[in-house]
Amino acid sequence: MLRRRVAIGLVAVSFWGLGCDDKPAVPKAQDTPVPTTTAVPAPKPPPDPLADLTVDELGPFLQTHRVDMAAKDADDKLKAIIAGLPVKQKVVPITATRNCKTQFVGALARALGEAGALEIDVKTPGRSGAETVLKLVPQQVVSATTPDCSVVAMVKKDNTSAVWHLKGGTASKFSKGLAGPDMSMTYDGMKSQMAPCSSTSWFLAGEENVIWGLVFDLGQIVATAEPPPKATSAVFLDEPPIAGRPVVLARNKKALP
Repeated sequence: MLRRRVAIGLVAVSFWGLGCDDKPAVPKAQDTPVPTTTAVPAPKPPPDPLADLTVDELGPFLQTHRVDMAAKDADDKLKAIIAGLPVKQKVVPITATRNCKTQFVGALARALGEAGALEIDVKTPGRSGAETVLKLVPQQVVSATTPDCSVVAMVKKDNTSAVWHLKGGTASKFSKGLAGPDMSMTYDGMKSQMAPCSSTSWFLAGEENVIWGLVFDLGQIVATAEPPPKATSAVFLDEPPIAGRPVVLARNKKALP
């Protein structure tokens, strides 16, 4: 009997010992889910309201509107289209092909100037083929105090050029070179007439049916000259003057002071 009790006691102690050795089960930590974030694409910038203003051999093509320059109401159509664009007090970029007619660029420049544009940046391929920009001031915003000794330079339809003063006088004429006016001689003539004048502006023009590329080249000769000439601000005359005659400017009623 005693042996039985001892045996039961030993068994109890064994079970007790086993129970003490077993550690309580620790619940496995749950992985905290990492919130996933979906990258939100940046909003696209609104389309440029002044993009895609072009002049080519057929005339102005303004975004989705082709203007037939042979139509009697061509200028009115141009003005109506430009009136719907935010050009007032703005620098307006346009693109013009080399072979388009200068009067086509002039018609668009006139409409932009009358609508209050402060500057027209014309992108055109240069002689090398690379596109460059010529910064032009519409004549409608030229100051009324612009000196009348300011220089006017014009490319003529016989590929010669003429240089004279805004107030009129004898025009210096320069013969044509291999591919248009002799730009170097024309520029030298401009510099000599700029020297005694206080004006910082000069006036660029081309006769009717002169290709725009030649007028553009003349403008770039002055714009890229080193050292710069006395007058560096190029004002575009949207209608060709007569060489040697006084130039009457079409100024905007809200012209710059």
